[in-house]
Amino acid sequence: MSSPELTPEQRADAPLLKADAVSIQFGGLKALTDFNLSIHKGDLQGLIGPNGAGKTTAFNVLTGVYTPTSGNVFVCGERVNKRKPHQINRLGLARTFQNIRLFRALTALDNVKVACRAEAFGDAEAHGVAGALTNGTPLPVFVSNLGALVLAGWWKSLFLTPRFMAEERRITERAEHLLEVMGLSHRRDEEARNLPYGEQRRLEIARALGTQPKVLLLDEPAAGMNTREKADLMVLIRKLRDDFSLGILVIEHDMKLVMGICEKITVLDHGETIARGAPEQVRSDRKVIEAYLGDNYLETHGGAA
Repeated sequence: MSSPELTPEQRADAPLLKADAVSIQFGGLKALTDFNLSIHKGDLQGLIGPNGAGKTTAFNVLTGVYTPTSGNVFVCGERVNKRKPHQINRLGLARTFQNIRLFRALTALDNVKVACRAEAFGDAEAHGVAGALTNGTPLPVFVSNLGALVLAGWWKSLFLTPRFMAEERRITERAEHLLEVMGLSHRRDEEARNLPYGEQRRLEIARALGTQPKVLLLDEPAAGMNTREKADLMVLIRKLRDDFSLGILVIEHDMKLVMGICEKITVLDHGETIARGAPEQVRSDRKVIEAYLGDNYLETHGGAA
């Protein structure tokens, strides 16, 4: 049974992102069962669990890559079960990926400008571009739509109208600001493929921010980073939450990072939620210890079983 659409008053008070009893099934396999989540402005939450637990599946359902078999997903109060990824992005939901998806031959600045331009253009011109940046549009589809977006910008540039020039200045200024926020101003004109791995991770976050999201989903943002880079990332994620008034949801296997920055953590195992709560509650939960953390974590970090 579908959930009724919210009234304008209800939308104003609604969470930025909500999953209501969401399940998804592939053939006979239940990949996610009765998944519930609520992200408000200022929230910094974590989603953890062993490999194959359903974390990325949850991200894919939330961002429109998969359609839930049952239950509902709401973004800023709007039901989005059958929305396309780029449409959900334009409502205010952006994501990064476990495997970096930068435009390797473009400069750092141009990577971010593509996202800013997708946000600035109309829905038709941005179709597939914002989706590829933040929601997983297949690469061949994306390449086609990127070409359309570039062509649209080129066509407008032929006329060099004051509006076009002002828009280009705004896009460039915003992209440069996001590079500065991410500590990448010195990499402005370098090709993305030449950046160190940790800086590529930061650039992907900057690009996601280019679409001006209200909710940011980060899929293993610390993967491949060294200890210093992870410590800096913890500070940065909090700063992004505060400075951009975001709600943030993080998938991460680094427990020090998750426990250090997240106020609330949801734990999945085999597609089911086995725990949810504050870090101190989650790390001492016997189900979480047995399914994911292990007794060694408990012995090292303390907590009551």
